[in-house]
Amino acid sequence: MNIGKLLLTASLACLALVGKVTAQDIHFSQFYASPLNLNPATTGVMPCDMRVSAIYRNQWASVMGNRAFNTFSAGVEGKFRAGTHDYYGLGLTLWADKAGASAFSTVQAAISASYLKRLGGRRSNEQYLTAGGQIGITQRSIRTDDLTWGTQFDGDQYNGTLPTQENIAGTRKTYADFNAGLMYFAALDKKAQSNVYVGIAFSHLGRANVALLNQGFEPLYMKFAVHGGGDFRVQRRFAIVPNFAFFLQGPSIQANFGSAIKFDFSKRATSSQAFHVGLYTRIVTAQDEAGATDGADVDALIVVTRVRFGSSNIGLSYDINTSALRPGSRSNGAIELSYIYTLCGGRKSPMPCP
Repeated sequence: MNIGKLLLTASLACLALVGKVTAQDIHFSQFYASPLNLNPATTGVMPCDMRVSAIYRNQWASVMGNRAFNTFSAGVEGKFRAGTHDYYGLGLTLWADKAGASAFSTVQAAISASYLKRLGGRRSNEQYLTAGGQIGITQRSIRTDDLTWGTQFDGDQYNGTLPTQENIAGTRKTYADFNAGLMYFAALDKKAQSNVYVGIAFSHLGRANVALLNQGFEPLYMKFAVHGGGDFRVQRRFAIVPNFAFFLQGPSIQANFGSAIKFDFSKRATSSQAFHVGLYTRIVTAQDEAGATDGADVDALIVVTRVRFGSSNIGLSYDINTSALRPGSRSNGAIELSYIYTLCGGRKSPMPCP
C-alpha cells in the first residue's frame, strides 16, 4: 500500500468513529432521486398517485475494499386529494449506512406528511406551496474488536495487548429525529412540460445526544438545506434540467450543483420516454470550532445519466474524486444507482410537478 492509500485509509477509519461524524449526514450525488431524505415537503409532490424510490451508494471501494462506505435508502409515498385543487401526502422512508473498520452503522426509519396548497394561476402558470414534517427513529452502532488506538502504541510498534483506555459506554445509541420543510413549485407552460421549484428544509430539530462515550454529550448538529431546479423546454424534444442543493450542518458546508440535458424520444406529444446526461460539481468547506474556514474545495465532479421509460426512472452516477484525497483514491470516488417507479392509477394529475 502506498503512502497515499495508507493516509486515506487511516483518515476514513478515524472519521467513521471519532471525527466530526456528528456533523455529517448521509448524502447522495443524485439528491433529487431521494426526495424524502432531502426535504419532507417533497412528500407527495409528483404527477401520479404513488411513488416508490430506492438508491444505493458505494464510496471509497478503491481504497477500503469491503470496508467501503455503503449507503442504501428506500421510500414509498402517496398523494391524496384535499378538495378541488389541494392535496396531502404521506410517506415512509428507510435508510442505512455502514462504513470503516468500526462498521460504524446508522439505520433510520421515518414517516413524513405534507400539505400541498394551490396558490392560484392558470394552467400555464399554476403555483403550489407545500409544507411537510418528518419524524424518525435512528440507531447508531459500532464494532470495537477491529479498532486500534493510540494508547496501544508502545513507542516502537502497535501492541494489541495494551489497554485501550477508551471510556465507551456502549456500542449502540437510539434516538428520535425531527425534520421540517417548505417547497414552492410552478408550471411555466400549459402542458407543465417546463417547471421550476425551490425548497428549504431543517433537520435534527431535537438535537439528540449521539455520544457513545460514558458521560459524553454530543448533540447532533442541526442541518439547513436549500435546494431547487427546474425543467426548461428548449425545443419539442430537448430540455435543460438544472438542479442544486446547499447544505449547512455545524462546521460543514456542502454545495451540489449542475445540469443535465434531456432528450425525449417518445413519439407521443407528451413523452413517457426520455434520456438524461449531465455533469454536476460538489464543493465542500469546513470550519474549526472558532469559526475559521479552511476555504472551499472542489470535492468531486459527478457524471450522471438517467433513463425514463413509462413509469420507471433509472439513474446512474459516478463521482470523480478531485479533493486532496485524490492520490490515495486514484480519483475514484463513489458510484450510485437509483430507481423510481410511479403509479398513476388511471391518469396523471394536472398538478405541475417538478
